[in-house]
Amino acid sequence: MDETILLVDDDAALLEVTSIVLASEGYKVLTAEEGAEALRIVSQERLDLVVLDVMLPRASGFEVLQRIREQSDVPVVMLTAKSQSVDKVVGLELGADDYITKPFDTKELLARIKAILRRFGRQEGMGRDGVIKLGALELDPTGYTVSKESHLLELTPTEFKILALLMRRPGQAFTRTQISDAVSTGQHYLASRYIDVHISRLRGKIERDPSKPEIIQTVPSVGYRAARAS
Repeated sequence: MDETILLVDDDAALLEVTSIVLASEGYKVLTAEEGAEALRIVSQERLDLVVLDVMLPRASGFEVLQRIREQSDVPVVMLTAKSQSVDKVVGLELGADDYITKPFDTKELLARIKAILRRFGRQEGMGRDGVIKLGALELDPTGYTVSKESHLLELTPTEFKILALLMRRPGQAFTRTQISDAVSTGQHYLASRYIDVHISRLRGKIERDPSKPEIIQTVPSVGYRAARAS
């Protein structure tokens, strides 16, 4: 086992104990006690998973999650001392992949981590090198490239982000609002009414027949989803 996990929490004791537990399971563990350090590690290291506390000094875990999603599709598990369902909803809508409430049992955390690594490592087509594959499409989040049958495609940054979001979770339907929230950054907010335009242009670049899309499917009364690999 050589997966690398980043733990982000301002509780040094929790970091130490959790690091020991994960290391004993064969994981390589990196730690950060605040958001800026976590983002530096995300930008410099090839990570397989991030465990991110909501309550961090200076920048909240939600803010850090948003910044992570601007540069990486690495799976993220959120930690919180709060039990309010609104925190879970916010985290998931911002792109978190799972949620666990403090205090947690390390066995539960390990089970969640193993399940997510299995899901994103194999079931959803993400290779060991981080490349996401769906049929003839290959998306490299690190290199910021998309290829089809070994030919590079020219996508705009917004098209790339939309495609990455959908390909990370094939079969999961996203509303237009969820898509716009996920791909918007800083002051550049993409209104949900423009999602259809970007999807149409994206289909024109990746679909064999854009009038009969096979990769990006329309979900009536909901939004869009990426087809599951056959």
